[in-house]
Amino acid sequence: MTHPYAGAAYARGLGHIGRPFTVPEWGGHVLIRPTPCGTREDAIGPYPLAVLARDADIAAGLARLKAAGLVSAVLVLDDRLRPPLSALAGVPATFGRFKSHHVHDRSLGPIAYGKHHRYELRRARTCVSVAEIALADHLPAWESLYGQLVARHGLGGSHAFASDHHAVLASLPGVRTFAAFVEDRLVSAHLFVTHDGHAMSHLAASAAEGYQSGAAYAVNDLALRELTDCTLVNLGGGAGTADDPADGLVRFKKGFSNSVEPSYLLMSILDDDAYAALSAGNAETGFFPAYRGPRSLERSDEHQG
Repeated sequence: MTHPYAGAAYARGLGHIGRPFTVPEWGGHVLIRPTPCGTREDAIGPYPLAVLARDADIAAGLARLKAAGLVSAVLVLDDRLRPPLSALAGVPATFGRFKSHHVHDRSLGPIAYGKHHRYELRRARTCVSVAEIALADHLPAWESLYGQLVARHGLGGSHAFASDHHAVLASLPGVRTFAAFVEDRLVSAHLFVTHDGHAMSHLAASAAEGYQSGAAYAVNDLALRELTDCTLVNLGGGAGTADDPADGLVRFKKGFSNSVEPSYLLMSILDDDAYAALSAGNAETGFFPAYRGPRSLERSDEHQG
């Protein structure tokens, strides 16, 4: 059975990022989007990561994207849902470490919560009730909850999910939703995408009332207790693109984890000349593709498309 992230239905639910493009050699899809100047297009993997078949032909998939006239491609891969590193030998791409993911690996034994998490969990249990729910039964409440998160943090880009995405999640096989309520009000929820013994944290959000009660602690505890068919629960990384041990989100996830695993970026320039032209004037920060990164100071006042 295909992983939910690799299916066509899921890709169609990411229209705010780009249009789906099937890559049979990888057993999945990428999203095609205009470059900042709007003259060409490039490819990015689905949010939050691309799932590649274990026997995926990486080079042949990149050749397909190149033949489609794309300038570059970038994918986020985790440490489990990808081909072995040996399959990347000779591939026209750069493969590098991205931010760390905090995981609950049941093969390592149970987690003993630290003092802070035990306190927050006891406090939450006096304020909220928790349950696994069918997302379709609470879709308007969930969309409102996530909308509050977007407004609170000023989220945009790939995190600015349209209603279509939430509707797709509500009918997507493998999606499991854990929630906290105050009376009948949804105040916190965490969505996981599960497949073949692997659970991936997808989206989580809390209302102000949820933050005040520490509801997310009770929600995560419930998820770990209920996802017994998953050997590995991947809670993801911190905010941004780099590891920051001072990040509150990292500290929160770390308290529910017993291991850390890397994620990776697969980056490929498919049209050298177009890439160089589009990247002219951009600062050399290591961001990929460079033409989507920050502009050099002398060009920072120009239109970026």
